[in-house]
Amino acid sequence: MHAWTIRRENHGVPSTAFQREVVNVPTIGPDEVLVLVMAAGVNYNGVWAALGHPVSPLDFHDHPFHIAGSDASGIVYAVGSNVRNWRIGDEVVAHCCQVAGDDEECNGGDPMLSPSQRIWGYETSYGAFAQFTRVQGAQLLPKPRHLSWEASACYTLVLATAYRMLFGHAPHVLGPGRTVLVWGAAGGLGSMAIQLAAIVGARPIAVVSDEAKATHAHRLGAAATINRSQFDCWGTPPPIGAPDHATYLDKVKAFGGRCARRPGRVARSTSSSSIRGATHSRSPASW
Repeated sequence: MHAWTIRRENHGVPSTAFQREVVNVPTIGPDEVLVLVMAAGVNYNGVWAALGHPVSPLDFHDHPFHIAGSDASGIVYAVGSNVRNWRIGDEVVAHCCQVAGDDEECNGGDPMLSPSQRIWGYETSYGAFAQFTRVQGAQLLPKPRHLSWEASACYTLVLATAYRMLFGHAPHVLGPGRTVLVWGAAGGLGSMAIQLAAIVGARPIAVVSDEAKATHAHRLGAAATINRSQFDCWGTPPPIGAPDHATYLDKVKAFGGRCARRPGRVARSTSSSSIRGATHSRSPASW
């Protein structure tokens, strides 16, 4: 099969780290599914994988190359002997959580806390950036009939992550009337967080880096925006008592109190969840 691979000696910027190769189609185990990839979502963990920073994905497995990609839509091509929920020809999307399934967190607990939990396509190889990908049967969901292959491939990782951050830590869940600060609001995670917050009647305040992104955030449902490029309070704070500490605090207070306002829509932040990210999808024909 054709695949975009990363080898240890090629770590660097994505434009050179990813190399197109012909490699063997992966074999599948009894609980696994082979999927013909129709479109693959691009997430920032693909950049980390290319750079080999903060860690090389090749440190997570023993394959000589790494195939990244943690979002995909496609067609079931083969199923393992234990797989009962999927048949050859099914149209599916894949989420990125892989677990062994044999510990208490996977059986009545929280699978994300399982010691065996791995991110498919980052901590495991044979991700979405190839003609075929190997996934666990439990990773698959039906492809939405009203969405294209490309649209189906771009939302699962960021939507699941945003949902978990906003609603997955009871009793600290977002609800009507609550205000949430969404950092990186124009990216994949941020755009999902804005929409989820708006759906439940909360008031998302979007932190963005320019006015075009602010317009995009408002269109998704942001109650207000903050353009972070207008502030200078980033990086490591100066030590308490240092000559510039008071000035730094003034800058922080200015950032906290400033929201870009639309007519009739004023928001003040009362609680926050800092999230960021970006994703899009491309079909194999454009790889």
